[in-house]
Amino acid sequence: METYITQVMELLSLGKTSDGVNQITVAVSQEDRQAIYEINIDEFTYLGLEVLKPLNGDRIRLSPYSKWDPYRNTFYSSIIRTTEVSRDVQYFACSEAYINEIKRIRNLPPVPVEDRVEGPAQQRTQLLRQFSAHMPKILILSLVTIGLLIVLSITSKGNDDSANTFSGSVGVAMAGEKDDDFEAPMVLTAISEPYKTETSVTAARTNPIVLSHVSDQPDSNHESFEVIDIDKEESFFGLPKEYVALTFDDGPSTLTKQFVDILTEEKVAATFLFVGQKVERNQDAVIYASEHGMAIGNHSWDHSLLPKDTPQDQSESLSKTNSVLESLTHKTVTLFRPPYGAVNNKLVSEVKKLNMKTLLWNRDPEDWNAKKPEDIIRYFHQVEAAGGVYVLHENKNTLEALPAILKHLKEKNLKFVIFK
Repeated sequence: METYITQVMELLSLGKTSDGVNQITVAVSQEDRQAIYEINIDEFTYLGLEVLKPLNGDRIRLSPYSKWDPYRNTFYSSIIRTTEVSRDVQYFACSEAYINEIKRIRNLPPVPVEDRVEGPAQQRTQLLRQFSAHMPKILILSLVTIGLLIVLSITSKGNDDSANTFSGSVGVAMAGEKDDDFEAPMVLTAISEPYKTETSVTAARTNPIVLSHVSDQPDSNHESFEVIDIDKEESFFGLPKEYVALTFDDGPSTLTKQFVDILTEEKVAATFLFVGQKVERNQDAVIYASEHGMAIGNHSWDHSLLPKDTPQDQSESLSKTNSVLESLTHKTVTLFRPPYGAVNNKLVSEVKKLNMKTLLWNRDPEDWNAKKPEDIIRYFHQVEAAGGVYVLHENKNTLEALPAILKHLKEKNLKFVIFK
């Protein structure tokens, strides 16, 4: 069975060919394999990327994921800009044609690095970008080396051991240069106007979650499940390998009760993250989910991108949503999932002030973009389920796929969990 393998996509160039065709060059890496592709893109996506001025010497990672924003009726993706001192996320609007091209190259098997042949122009571009990115380190290392030589020349007085001392010092300096940029790609989704986060965190990071409390919660509806109390100091996480969690965003809806019925019939619990504006139109669905043992969380008032808002507006969005949820469930809401998975330090601070915890994810079937239920089911069979926190949405294809999803996960003998 094919398992989930992290791919890193790096943007190498953005420009127009001699024929005026918009084009990007992308390097796709996974483990020790890499391939480079030239992709033609439409004018709409090209302009969205160009305004970010991505190729100014920084290292630019291209998100392999894009999302549909139903509130603005368009697709968005993102770049991750890495410098010596920061890591910023910027968003751009893109077309469905661009999304399909990215999906296509994601599904192509990378060739071994040693077999890859780059053209002279690509080689020059890559060398220049690498040299530019590492220039500050080279200068610092050079200065340190010169300083060491001066000191050693004064103190060694011909002592042959100075060569060993110098060698050891350089070894330490070089160890400090380890490049840790190639970690799991960030799963980011977006809005129309590009913006920078002070500290962006996303759902793709898979560090194990810090469990403050885990308890068995069997009841008349569920065979057994566990409730995990998230450590509110942790903003992103993955579950331990023996666990799995299903979470459902963007409800409540007319489908909520059907989702709950399937879960209850299979003696499984899940976590539902509700949008405040939708709660007012589907109050019975919220009550139904809560009464059947599902965890209920806050997904903002209007599904807007909260890092762009002031702290006061962020707090108002969360508080207003909590108020309508708690009036129906008579339970304190402690979970928050940021729309699009976008958070920054200010938002995390506001969440903590409200005694809430940020719940993200590390598995994304992109069910919002599935053409049929089988597309979603296929994802579950292709990724490693253990430790997965799956983000799903309340739509018809996901509902139809849910029985098969539960059957597959149960066969893995994993413990289903909900969060609080």
